[in-house]
Amino acid sequence: MLVLFAALVVCGTPSVALRASVDGKQPVAGWAYVRSGQQVRLHARVTGGEVKEVRWFKVEPKVGALDNTTPSFHFEPVRYAETAIPACDGALECPAELTPTLLPRVEALPGVGTMAFKVRVTLADGRTVETPGLEATKWGGLTKDVFRVVVRRDETLLGYAAELINTPYIFGSAGPDGRNQSDLLIGSDCADLIVYGRRRAGKSTEYTSSYGMEQLAPPLKPGTPIRAGDVVHFPNTRHVALLYEDRAPLGVLDLGDLILHTCWAPPTVQPISETGCASEPMRMLRFPDERG
Repeated sequence: MLVLFAALVVCGTPSVALRASVDGKQPVAGWAYVRSGQQVRLHARVTGGEVKEVRWFKVEPKVGALDNTTPSFHFEPVRYAETAIPACDGALECPAELTPTLLPRVEALPGVGTMAFKVRVTLADGRTVETPGLEATKWGGLTKDVFRVVVRRDETLLGYAAELINTPYIFGSAGPDGRNQSDLLIGSDCADLIVYGRRRAGKSTEYTSSYGMEQLAPPLKPGTPIRAGDVVHFPNTRHVALLYEDRAPLGVLDLGDLILHTCWAPPTVQPISETGCASEPMRMLRFPDERG
């Protein structure tokens, strides 16, 4: 149970910082990257005054799809909202819960994805200190100063790609200095979601477009059994996705199979038949190091 209390802290210029503890270990600074099932708690570290009031917030995207390319390339700003977490009010600790309140939930992967958090503390003398929130933006989205909890499903390509759940689709996602808005957990387009998963899995992979994906992951020979993590390519709609689950009939791609993808909507898991981004013909691609 969360307990309301006042804390006497070291005098000086007041400030507050966020830390995260994982599975009961000591809180540490920096974003928390964890696996599904691990327990994360947020800790507000306050200096410079006596705590009177504490409020916690999720910092969430308000829009599910953006376009960086029209009328010419630019970083289209992601609009965010700070949504209160009433259950944590008054406490200097708060469990990190990733269920979105503004974007659609991905029912197949509950608790997986990324979420930004903020804490605001009012001191006994009336001064207020807070961690960075929706005002801290660059390259179209939140900066690294805004605290994130990032939950992967597992250590597979699919598992790491799922870290982008709860971020918007960004057509033409890009970034500075060889990075990408995907690396910064701002958002991604369909191809960048896949490359992000590869990079997080420790693979040296350059960002590309749906056109260039088959250069990284060559097509499978006809008759090759498909498997989760293969790339599904829809050349007529310039779309790529990751095969999430091969449903009966097994071993062949059909409209009932599930994909993890993002296309003018936030990353989700759904049958191929339920996305307007699918088209015939459908091709199967596989990265060379996944062919063993």
